Amino acid sequence: MSAVLAELGRQLAGRWAALLLLPGALYMCTASVAVLLGQGDALGFGRLGGWLDSVAAAPASGRFGTVLIAAAGFTAASAAAGAAASGAAQLVERVWWASGEEPLLRLLTARRSRAWERAEEDVRAALREFTASGGAPRQARALRAAIVRRDAICPEPASRPTWVGDRMYAVDQRVHEGYHLDLTAAWPRLWLVMPDAARAELVAARTGCGAAARLAGWGLLYVPLTALWWPAVVLAAGVLVAARHRARLAAAVQADLVEAAVDLYGRDLVVRLGIDCPGRLTPEAGDAANSLLRKDRTDLSRFGG
Repeated sequence: MSAVLAELGRQLAGRWAALLLLPGALYMCTASVAVLLGQGDALGFGRLGGWLDSVAAAPASGRFGTVLIAAAGFTAASAAAGAAASGAAQLVERVWWASGEEPLLRLLTARRSRAWERAEEDVRAALREFTASGGAPRQARALRAAIVRRDAICPEPASRPTWVGDRMYAVDQRVHEGYHLDLTAAWPRLWLVMPDAARAELVAARTGCGAAARLAGWGLLYVPLTALWWPAVVLAAGVLVAARHRARLAAAVQADLVEAAVDLYGRDLVVRLGIDCPGRLTPEAGDAANSLLRKDRTDLSRFGG
């Protein structure tokens, strides 16, 4: 037992260092540079060398106690920055998965909805041209490009303030349209039906979304430094762009895996619920499952419930 606890402690320490301490140390170094250089001499890195020389020449720098206190303070500040980034990451995830009821988020939702409708109009126009041309290659390419632009916003009509939220909500809509299954109510039971390998893939995808949110949290933490040191704009923008890219990749993988899980194991779920489903999962079986899962006879999912 002692060996197990020791190994667990080492793993937790390594994870803590990777997720919080090391990025926090980088952030604290950047914040120190921002304070020392400021906006007036933002690229005067020669001043940093002089400051380090003055610190090294100070009498207190040769004392072990001083060095130990400074190291402990730097470590504590790095951990605090990591905790702040984790808090920002939770806020980012709340926005990603939000339904868009809040006033500001409603504006974002309306903006995305208008963009999707314009893209859908382009698809319809391209489809009319493709049909009128008798399937000419040029019109076919234009139609494919219009579909790609529309699906880049959302595969279904946009109804969430962010791409990530829309991508997952589209899965819910597609599952309901195809099987009449309320994915929100069915998912905990479906999770228990799935084999370990499938669950491991879904956990990995969800972990990727969490990692992207943490990266976005660090990006938000760099934004205030731009008021002190303008090169921090490059750092903040680079981190946020990378977080956006990683979030879209991870959310797309997670959405595809969730939909695949319903396709592959949805019938197993309804059978385990005692519903007769001799072949593929049908809308009738999905309606029957909804009544059991919700413990009532009303399928509220079609009304957005």
